[in-house]
Amino acid sequence: MDINVAMVPYILILTAALPALFAIRLAKKQERSMLTSGVVTFALGFTWIGGWIYLGIMNFKQPVQVVDK
Repeated sequence: MDINVAMVPYILILTAALPALFAIRLAKKQERSMLTSGVVTFALGFTWIGGWIYLGIMNFKQPVQVVDK
């Protein structure tokens, strides 16, 4: 399969921006940091599959509650 240069923006939307939007939505539901989740997922999205993997881990693992002493 040939990947044309004109397809690169669409591939980046699929691999970086879309999982980042889903991560922000999930972070809001789980009361996590929306900015951190979105940025990490977006950055990992440039590895083609990393953003989706991080989103899956975030979906199955509950957030850790930090308690001040």
